[in-house]
Amino acid sequence: MNRKEMVKRLGEFLGVKPKYLSAPTFAYAIVTEEETYTIDRQGTIRNSNGDAKHYDEIVNLAEPNKNSEAAMLPELDGLEITLPLAGHTGNTLRNLVNMLYSKQHLIMMAFESNEPLMDDTLPKDLSEKETGTLGDFKKALDELGLGKLPNLAFDFENETFTIKLAVQSFDSETVTAFQDLIGFIDRNAKKQKRASFKRSQDENPKYSFRTWLIRLGMNGPEYKTTRKVLLKNLSGSAAYRKVSEPNG
Repeated sequence: MNRKEMVKRLGEFLGVKPKYLSAPTFAYAIVTEEETYTIDRQGTIRNSNGDAKHYDEIVNLAEPNKNSEAAMLPELDGLEITLPLAGHTGNTLRNLVNMLYSKQHLIMMAFESNEPLMDDTLPKDLSEKETGTLGDFKKALDELGLGKLPNLAFDFENETFTIKLAVQSFDSETVTAFQDLIGFIDRNAKKQKRASFKRSQDENPKYSFRTWLIRLGMNGPEYKTTRKVLLKNLSGSAAYRKVSEPNG
């Protein structure tokens, strides 16, 4: 049973709506009258004392809540990450939008998603707006229409932004890869003066995405698994720019 299924089943069994805690823990919390359970990124369940608990142990000890409103439980079919707006200006948020859009097609391939993060017209329209400050950026989005960002939400009141990606199935490695990817994009968006939204014509998607990940800083053995997850669904060769010329 993966974490997604375990969280859903525990919530249904205990009659409680699981709460996603976002960064930095990316854990889920299930709070009952008697106990608070947290499920971390690796799927480990801990009670309020920090003691590790097994799923079967909780189910066998607890009595199911017959009044559980299953319809009110969240659908966990997708990847989601919420990050703070701290350190961003309006221009760096525009960079974030542009970077996501320029590789949106590859990100969708990597996670086998059919739902884009944003409308194709948004980045160009946004480039024609003043976005120097957070207020300018918010005004620009309001004028362009938030419907053009179906899976990217900016919460200026709580100073966060959330990125969602609809996927059919995922495991803990996929979740970690998604979180790592968005984290690197976020950090690079803050550093760049002006990121382009231009989408390249990728004859070799795997090579293009791999070299982009390296430019973002996702190198080294600690990100080996993440790179593997991000590249496994893309066609082409990771080693050669031109697939037809492996020795060129």
